[in-house]
Amino acid sequence: MDVKYQIFVSSTYADLVDERRSVIEAVLNLGHIPVGMEAFQASDDTQWDYIKRRIDDSDYYVLIVAERHGSELKGKSYTQMEYEYAVAQGVPTVAFLLEGGARKTWAAEKVEFEKKAKLERFRKLCEKKLVKYWRNKDDLAGKVAMAISELTRQKPRTGWVRADKLPSKDVLNEIAQLSEERRALQQKVELLSSSERLVIPVDYQWRIRRLSEASIESVLAWDEGKGVKGLLDLFLELDFVLVQDPDVYDLAEHFRDFVAYELEEYEIESVMNEYIKHGQLDRNAVLGKTAAAVSKYHLTDRGKQFLMYATEWRARAENAPASADKS
Repeated sequence: MDVKYQIFVSSTYADLVDERRSVIEAVLNLGHIPVGMEAFQASDDTQWDYIKRRIDDSDYYVLIVAERHGSELKGKSYTQMEYEYAVAQGVPTVAFLLEGGARKTWAAEKVEFEKKAKLERFRKLCEKKLVKYWRNKDDLAGKVAMAISELTRQKPRTGWVRADKLPSKDVLNEIAQLSEERRALQQKVELLSSSERLVIPVDYQWRIRRLSEASIESVLAWDEGKGVKGLLDLFLELDFVLVQDPDVYDLAEHFRDFVAYELEEYEIESVMNEYIKHGQLDRNAVLGKTAAAVSKYHLTDRGKQFLMYATEWRARAENAPASADKS
């Protein structure tokens, strides 16, 4: 799902107009939503509350610091107040501080000499968390783009999606139904485990072992240098994706996360065919966005049962000696 993140951009304004414009363009080029107060400064509690709400709504917070401390309230600048509030609310932050060499040549009219000491204290506060250093607006824009990409990978947030990209009501009902089925099956497993050992049917044992011994690499005839990603592990990873009747494009991102490589459509279909052979999935062709036929997959009742038995089998494999009987 294409997620867009809201990025709050904070800085003093008059001295960093061009730099802010470059940063906002960088955020837009990444497909995200920049938010900033620009020339707006809070002058009373009501306006400050508004700024805080905008920070609360944001997924990430970017701070740009040059040589101005900025307008103050009770001895503390608004940029510092915004930064401290974002940190306190747990919003992932990254501060971009003007580097030493650039500070020496920074235009005098953009420097608040009388507030040097306060600015230095603020810089030291920022350096206790994630900071980057910049030389000019182009350097700043590039580093902001890289930092945001890194933050979205390391600290994923809720973000925003188009309403037409959300799962349909039928899909949500299917997920809820599967969740209830899994809950009931888990209760059954726990009940049986408390009185007797759950017996995994022989045919399920055979299929579980076949998939545990097979790998994506063997199906696609890859060399061993790319590692070994088991078909059983992949199927268990995809359980909640499969109840949404995904097509190959829906599966592509999940395959990339699991395998760490971009797979072609035919490669994904080759892997999914292995699950169809074992009766865990059905497949039908539908018209995609380009009017071409696209494979769409559906989890069968046998596949749902397989999930229960395979989960139990793997738990026993992890907790028992290698030679123990898992049936």
